[in-house]
Amino acid sequence: MNARFSILLLVSLIFSAVAVQAEESLESKGVILSLEQDSATVSLEVAGSVKPGDRVRIDKINEDEEIDTIRGAVIEVLETDAIVQIETSKLEIGETARIFPVAPALEADILASIPDDKFSVSDPVDDDKMDHKASLEACRAALNEFPEEPRFHAQLGRLLEVLEKPASAILSYERALELEPDYPVVLHKLASLRFFGPEELRDLQVARDYYRRAAELEFDAAMPVIGSMSRDASGGPRDYEAAVHWFEIAAQKGNPYSQNALAQCYENAWGIDQDISKALLWYRSSAELDHAPAMWNLGRVFDQGIGVTANESIAFDWYGKAAKRGHLEATVALADCYLNGRGIKADTEIALELFNDASERGSSDAMRRLASIYLDGVVVKKDYDIAASFYRKAADKGDPAAQFSLAVMLEKGQGIARNRDAAIAWYQDAARQGHNSSQKRLLKLQLDW
Repeated sequence: MNARFSILLLVSLIFSAVAVQAEESLESKGVILSLEQDSATVSLEVAGSVKPGDRVRIDKINEDEEIDTIRGAVIEVLETDAIVQIETSKLEIGETARIFPVAPALEADILASIPDDKFSVSDPVDDDKMDHKASLEACRAALNEFPEEPRFHAQLGRLLEVLEKPASAILSYERALELEPDYPVVLHKLASLRFFGPEELRDLQVARDYYRRAAELEFDAAMPVIGSMSRDASGGPRDYEAAVHWFEIAAQKGNPYSQNALAQCYENAWGIDQDISKALLWYRSSAELDHAPAMWNLGRVFDQGIGVTANESIAFDWYGKAAKRGHLEATVALADCYLNGRGIKADTEIALELFNDASERGSSDAMRRLASIYLDGVVVKKDYDIAASFYRKAADKGDPAAQFSLAVMLEKGQGIARNRDAAIAWYQDAARQGHNSSQKRLLKLQLDW
């Protein structure tokens, strides 16, 4: 057994030595000759051993006796020197630079190349087209051969994400970003995992920073998201001007979400001077790209006469187009048109079908409208029980008007057992959201909220 173990150990050491030698053979070295603000001239040990795009690494020992790694890339090759783009504030003349070649196309690229990856050297492979086992083996083999190649870490990260291993994916993406800080698709994927991932992995502030960096690197998919986060004060302070900036760039690139969002900014003077004409232009452009929220907004502006002549028929048409595409608010608006005969002949049966459909899909507005219909008893038989049930559903979703109406029914015992304490609690919930009638009722009861 001892002899067998010795042989296995010797074989292992031989393979390890070969692997180290193979890794070192891929590496070139040089010495820093001069430093500029954002670049360094490196004298190469072997002339012609590097090419533009090769990655540069300089390791330094800091004051805490820890290794600081400074990374850059070769941007120009001279006869015996290389010009390197790199942060130079911590560098000194005479320090050694290690230079790693960009890896050639390997099997990992063919099996796991990421869509929209600017560093890709092969055709992209969509998530649902990946061969998981083969891709995993290929990515690991590529990283064994080229551990300093960021795209292989990114490919492994994407595979792990597809395999629903988000924490492991984050670690691989972060390693790719460490090797290539300006990696747009990796920044975007990290941002998405920090924004939409499991609760314990979410960090909206980090996500916002990643989205911003990706957008600044002209990664189109990040622009609508950082625009929305800036508008909605998600992961940081509200910044309407930044939102407009990103929405406008993405809108000009034909992104329908951003076109609709930019129109809202123009309509509401969010971060830009109000311009209803431009709002209408962008709403229409977005709607022509089949974006349902823009169709609903066009219905709304014609319904209310915002910058146009009010026209219930045109409003009905736009509401219908948006509702057909599943837009909840448009479905409720369309139901109201049928209920009240606005832009179309009144049809209470269709109205109720639409309200119920929207309610089942989670619209608190539809729930509240159905409650009021059953409470009023005009188009259907009055039913306090059903009314109270719908008000309760809407109230549970945080609708302040429904909370107020449910509180009234609890005070009166209509369709629900009389319960003054519960009524007060609902009044207070609504009042805290600024609901005026709830605040007045609590003042009359000499209660605070």
